[in-house]
Amino acid sequence: MYRNPVPDNGWDIRGDAVPPPADPKRTGRLARLLREPLTHFVVIGFAIFVVAHLIEEHRSRYNLTFSNDDVLRIANSYTQQYGAEPTPQQMHTMIDNAVREEIYLREGLALGLDRDDEIVRRRIAQKFDFLQQDQAAPREPSEAQARGWYAAHADRFIQPARRTFEQRYFAPDQRGDAAAKALASAALASGAEGVAGDAFPGPARITALSREDVDRVFGGSDFGRQVFAAPEGQWSGPIRSGFGWHVVRVTDASPAHRRSFDEAREDVRRDWIEADRKARNDAVWQALRTRYSVTVPGLH
Repeated sequence: MYRNPVPDNGWDIRGDAVPPPADPKRTGRLARLLREPLTHFVVIGFAIFVVAHLIEEHRSRYNLTFSNDDVLRIANSYTQQYGAEPTPQQMHTMIDNAVREEIYLREGLALGLDRDDEIVRRRIAQKFDFLQQDQAAPREPSEAQARGWYAAHADRFIQPARRTFEQRYFAPDQRGDAAAKALASAALASGAEGVAGDAFPGPARITALSREDVDRVFGGSDFGRQVFAAPEGQWSGPIRSGFGWHVVRVTDASPAHRRSFDEAREDVRRDWIEADRKARNDAVWQALRTRYSVTVPGLH
């Protein structure tokens, strides 16, 4: 049979490259390595490891065990929500629901449903943040730290202006708004001392409330502003609240003032602890952030 001669330059007669001949030494070493018992042992061991890992992964996915702590947690959750211990039937139902939830979770994770889900991502991030917050256990300030904090943030400890007043209330729900206002005006004209008025849903006498507290108690209308503008010691009105019409008499008008350190000591303590906790949490975040390289298109 005719064969094309192969030139010594590594190209055949058609111009194709001719592969170099195999190195007999390298081929021999590979063959001896494959025949080595140690090689067989390593390959078999690796195969056993892979199979065992797959079996364990399968077993752990489909093996669901609830501990006594899990059952106690479910029972305590029910007690906190409803104020009574669950019955055996209720416990059975809640455990069935917990099993269903766990199975659905595992199946969903196996399908990758947690990926690219904004709600899941946010919930995991919030939970991690919660765990990080726990790392900064509250610390108590020393006397010097507390006094230094007070001196640097004294404006935070201003006592707002407060009013103490009595009132007569006239409800519009039965007689109408105009009639209730007319009764309030008549009570004011008579001095309001001998007028009982209607039963007010809140307290009859208001003691040392700030403007914000007055607005909260009386419905957030213009009532608080008018009360704080009313003269002390005389009846004023009629003033409309979220409930109806009032005539009021301010009996004590305390101006805003800065509390002393001793007066504000407990608030200073809480303020310092919260600021200290936030500073340490921020430091943890900054240390964590430096471990990541972030690139966002369009931002420099």
